[in-house]
Amino acid sequence: MVPILPEKGDDPSQYQTATCHTPGKAPYMILDRNPNGACVYLDADACTIWDRAPWACREFDCRTMFKDSDRIGRKLAIKNDSSLKALFARGRELLK
Repeated sequence: MVPILPEKGDDPSQYQTATCHTPGKAPYMILDRNPNGACVYLDADACTIWDRAPWACREFDCRTMFKDSDRIGRKLAIKNDSSLKALFARGRELLK
């Protein structure tokens, strides 16, 4: 889930969004997702809106994601969301 953060300069009108309802939290906007869970702006090769991506996307670094997780954590994350497998693999590759 990619949150839309107006306080970080994101303009919600620039994106196709959905509302996320998390128990105990106020609803907030996220980038919309395809039925398979992938971001609507992700094509086969990469992000299609990188030049105007939300703050959370611009700040994301898959190397940090890989380094900040252990093997058990990565396996559990991939079990819960198979799309993370490619992110962990890319992070590992870039750290070499």
